[in-house]
This record gives sequence, structure tokens and C-alpha cells, in this order.
Amino acid sequence: MALPFFPKRRKNSPSASPNPLEKLSDRPSALVKPDLVRISRILTEEDVLIAPPGIGKKELIELLVRRLCDRRGFKSPELLLAKVIEREQGISTTLDTGLSLPHARLDDIEDLVAAMAVVPQEIADAQAGGLVIRLMFLFFSSSRPAMLPRHLQLLRRIASLFDPGLIGRVGAAPSPAAAWEIIRQTEG
Repeated sequence: MALPFFPKRRKNSPSASPNPLEKLSDRPSALVKPDLVRISRILTEEDVLIAPPGIGKKELIELLVRRLCDRRGFKSPELLLAKVIEREQGISTTLDTGLSLPHARLDDIEDLVAAMAVVPQEIADAQAGGLVIRLMFLFFSSSRPAMLPRHLQLLRRIASLFDPGLIGRVGAAPSPAAAWEIIRQTEG
């Protein structure tokens, strides 16, 4: 007996994927619509900073966490920092483009919050095989299951927007406001 919510499959019917070797990660998700999340709406120019010379990756993450806590009124920067550092211990989020994406999902956050640092002097990420960080985009999202699509939308949007050219232009910006404006104009 076939249940009404499962369609019957006929023998030799085509599979859901036209290419049987296609990975699920190669298919666009129905839950993730990349245009729904705009970085320039999540990130304000006050959330952008220029990294001071001589700072390390962990210290830069801490600086960004404190910036977010000050700006958003979060009471526990230590908890946020611990969550991000724990996440970074597993797999570094530094990409070969020079973009680093430290992030975590938390119970006490309602939506996406972010801060970004331009790193003109570059930071070598030893955990990522020495890849350099030229731009760090730190964000937190809610750990509620309903918010997972929005978390994935932001990751997808960042990956599609921050190509090496944009990273170079943002990295050369003379001020945090100019860096944010480049992102805003790029998003259109």
C-alpha cells in the first residue's frame, strides 16, 4: 500500500537528479534563496573596523566580538568568543581568497549579527596551513532550527559576493565607512 504523500515510482522512471553522480551539495536548495540576505543590511559601517597592526587571528576575533557586544548590547562577550573559538578549533574558516568567516550559532540571538575587519597587514592563519587573512567577517546566528536557512543564506551570499576582486577593493578602502560603502554598492 502506497501512502498518499509519497508519489508512486514507476520502474525505470528518472531519478530526482538528472545526473546520478550529482552530489546533493551541487543542487540549489529550495530553502536557500541567496537574494533574501543582504550583507549591507546585516552589517553597518559602525560594525566595520580596520585591524590594528601586529594583531593575531584570535585577538582579532575577540576585538570583533567585543565590537558586536558593545553595539548590540550583548552581555556576555566571553560566551560569544568561546563559541567562535570552539567552532574554529574544528575546521578553520579561512579561505584561500584571504577571507576568514568565523561564526557560531547561539540560543540567545534572534537573527543574524555581524562585524567585519579589514586586515591591511594580513594575518597568517597557522591552523589553515598559513593562508593569509585579508578580511575577517564574523557573524552569529540563532541556533533555532527555523533560522538555519537564513544562516545558510548568509554563508552562500558571502561566498558569492566576496571574490578576490572585492576582497582587494575592500582591503584597500581608506576607512571602515568606505569599506562598507564598497560592499553596499557591489550588492546594488
